[in-house]
Parts: sequence; structure tokens; C-alpha cells
Amino acid sequence: MSDRDTYAVVGAGPAGAAAAKALVALGRKVVVLDAGLTLEPARELARRRMAATLPQSWSQADVALTRYSAHGARGAGYKRLFGDDVAFRDDGVLDFSAAPAVGAHPSYAIGGLSNVWGAGVLPYVERDLEGWLVSANELRDAYEAVLEFIPYAGEEDELSARYPLVVKPDGPLLRSDAGEALLARLRRHRHLLKGAGYDFGASRLAIRVGHPAPARGCVYCAHCLDGCPYGHIYNAAQTIEQLRHEGLIDYRPGLHVDRVLEDDGGGVTIEATPIGGGQGVHVRASRAFLAAGAVSSTIIMQRSGLLPDRAEILDSQTLYLPFGWIGRVGRTGREPGHTLAQAFLVLDDPEVSSRPVHISLYTYNDGLNERARASHPRLSSLLGPFLDGITRHLVIGICFFHSDDSHRILSESRPGTSKVSLEPVHNPATGVVLDRFKRALARSLGPLGLIPLSPLAEAPSPGGGYHYGGSVPMRTRPRAGQSDTLGRPVPARRIHAVDSSCFPSVPGGTVTFPSMANAYRIATTAVLGDGA
Repeated sequence: MSDRDTYAVVGAGPAGAAAAKALVALGRKVVVLDAGLTLEPARELARRRMAATLPQSWSQADVALTRYSAHGARGAGYKRLFGDDVAFRDDGVLDFSAAPAVGAHPSYAIGGLSNVWGAGVLPYVERDLEGWLVSANELRDAYEAVLEFIPYAGEEDELSARYPLVVKPDGPLLRSDAGEALLARLRRHRHLLKGAGYDFGASRLAIRVGHPAPARGCVYCAHCLDGCPYGHIYNAAQTIEQLRHEGLIDYRPGLHVDRVLEDDGGGVTIEATPIGGGQGVHVRASRAFLAAGAVSSTIIMQRSGLLPDRAEILDSQTLYLPFGWIGRVGRTGREPGHTLAQAFLVLDDPEVSSRPVHISLYTYNDGLNERARASHPRLSSLLGPFLDGITRHLVIGICFFHSDDSHRILSESRPGTSKVSLEPVHNPATGVVLDRFKRALARSLGPLGLIPLSPLAEAPSPGGGYHYGGSVPMRTRPRAGQSDTLGRPVPARRIHAVDSSCFPSVPGGTVTFPSMANAYRIATTAVLGDGA
């Protein structure tokens, strides 16, 4: 292929889908190069059978095969989709290794990490963007554009004081009984929480809500954590497939992009290796937009000479913190409702950190019970039949910290080989901030009957929360190893890093939605700058 009018997008995850949409909206010819791994055939067939009927008609065999804890499920330690490790399965091209103390991993699946994300949809506001060159106002149009093609479930509530709604949501989701009780309790104590530095509200999620279900919206089958058979939880693969089906992009799966190089003729050449073997592929384009996910984009830039052989990736440290819920809970814990985050809580307390900490609150579901058994088998065995009743009094907080307060990840690419490794980089401030945070929660939330169970808290290894980036940060006057506001790593002019790898920092909170908006902004601005 040799076409100077073509714009290449590398990767079919959220940032790649957003960049492709932006380019198509401007009438450009787009090729998307992607490894494009998909579900194992047996699990995909089970998913399709489930999607063709209502939950009460699902076969026990299909449900068992597609559960997070399904027998024979691969990818221990990583999130699974319908029991499959597709989001983290290697494509077999690189000699890749990650230290045991690193949780990050490339994603070669079509849709990338949106196969297993929590679907949170919050923009970055100015408080989150401190130190960035891009303002919240500059991202606003891009946020609106992204929300034209992803679902947006939410409502106007207390959280809007900190995070105004970008557009009118499609509607609220039905919460669990425990989720309603949780929000009601937070609202009763809103003045106390405000004084302690908290903002809160109902979660905002990229889930389709509408009637009739399942054709147009969530059926509240409580299988969100396993994967939605109906596709109502947004996955970037949906956008890519729609664009391909409509003939608006040339989607090329089965390719592992190795390098992206600028040529003397004012274009770029993308070098790729077919996953199934065979001769290497060269694709010419006017510009290339790297959207392979922060880890893969970093590796591509290293192998292209745009980043040093040893480059650091910023992480947003994650903390899994269970809370004991004092008071009444749902009738059974199995009433209709979704099982993703029920509420968002943000703590902005300078005595804890100079940066806000975001908490996604999950209430009881069967998946929580299963994970409790898997994480603490001995304790679960001792508790026996009492485990279900105990876990129904748990609220799980998934807490995200700013990259300034987090460990980092070192990516090392061995020149002249396919060897790539990830190692942890310790930040001594991380443990201090986590301890302050847990103490602050005990002081402020404990009296509300939401008691942090700090001895049971788990802090995943760097990258284990899948919120990372910043390996080629945008800077005003970028130097080697940095990029400009269009994500162009020095000295490139027609190669753009558009996923979170170009973030100047990784704020706590949702990362996918801002990454999509930033990718849309960069792709739009770069093409308009061509004047064609």
C-alpha cells in the first residue's frame, strides 16, 4: 500500500477508535493496523447464544463457561472477559517479560483494555489537569464528540458540582438496593463529607440504557464483571467494527506494529509483523497516530528510536479497600441492578495528598462473593455458609491515586532483538500517602457506618490498576523523550502518540474517557493543520 492521502491509526482500543472517528469525520482515508486478538471460539459462541435470549433462558453451561472464574480460564492475575484472557493474551511476536512486581501488560485484543474496563466516564477538570498544557476547555469539544458514539448513563446530582455533565446523559441506571442505600447515606451526611474534602455522586458509566431491553439497553442481569453478552458496556471494538462495516476505514487485524518511521518524502512508513508468520508488511501514510495502549505505544516508540531504550511509564496507584457496611443491605444482594461502580467518591484533602484521590464504590454481587473465596480460600472455608451474609455487608472501594503519589514502570527494549521487559520503579512517597489516606477514611467515613477494613486492603503492583501512561509527556518545549501538545515525540513531525502515553501525568480517576477525548483532539488538530 502506498497512499500519501491515507492516515494510519495503530491500535483499535479506545484511543484508536476515537482517533479513527475524528479522521473519518474530516473525510480522511483511514487504515487501522491492529493485532486484533478475539475471544476463544467456544466462549464467543456461548456469548452469542446468551445475547440471543433473555437471562432467564441462559443455559447453565454457557453461564459457567463465561464466568470470570470459569473452569480453565487463563490469565491468572489479569481481568478476564467471558472467562477468557483475550485482553492480556500475547500475540507471540515480542520476547516480552514483566517482573512479578509489575501488573502492566500490553493488550493485543481488538478493543484493547475496554474489553475489561470499569466503564467509568468522568472528564478531567482543571484540578486534575494541573501541570498539563491542555486545558479542560480545550478538551470540551472532544468530550462531546466522543459522547456522540459511546453510551452515557448518569444523572445530575451532587457530583456535578465538581464534574459538570458534559452533555445530557441517556438516563440513570438502576442501582442495587445496597447502592441506593449507600448514596442515601452519603447524601444524609453531605455537609460533613464536604467539610472533610469529599465530593460524591452516582457513578457515570458507558453503559447503554434504554427500552426495550435487551435490544436497546441494560437488562440488569448482574454479569457486568464477567462481560455483557449484549454489548451494552461500551467496547472500542464496537466502534471499529461499525466503521469497518460502513466502509469508512480499512481495518487490518493480525499485524503487530514494530516500528513507525518518518521518511524524507514527508510521510511515514509503518513496519509490521504478521502474527501468523510471513513476510513483514510496510504501510505508507501521511501521518501515523499511535494508539496501541500506553505499554505497546511506548515499546513501538522505543523500537523506532523515538524514546530511549530505557523509558519510564507513569502509573496511577490502585488500592482495593473493603468497607464494612453498618446497617441494612439489599433484600438478597441479587435483586436486579448492574454490578459495576454504584457511586464515585473523590477525596481532595491536602493532609492526605496534594492531588485528589478517586474512589469507585461497588456493592455486593455474586462476583464479589466468588472473588472473596478466590482471594481468601482458608478464611472462606472457615466461614462456610456465613460468607454470603458477611460479603453482603461489604462495600469495595477501588481507589486511584495521582501518578505523583505512585510507583512507576521501567520499559526496557533491547536494541537489535525482540526482547522487552518491564520492571518496577519504587516511589517512597506511595506508602506514606496510602497510609494517610486510610487513616483519613477511618476518621471521616467510619462515623457514617462505612468502616474501612484496612488490614484487608490490597495495593496491586505498578500497572495492576491498568491506569498508566506518560512515557512521552506533552511539554511546552519538548526535549528528547517528550512530545508537543499534538503528542509528537521529538524529533517526529508526522507521528503522534494519542493514547495515555502522551499524558504529562496520570490523574487519579477514570483514564479512558479523557484519553479518547485527547486522541480525538490531536487527530482533528493535526489533520486540520495539513490544510488539505
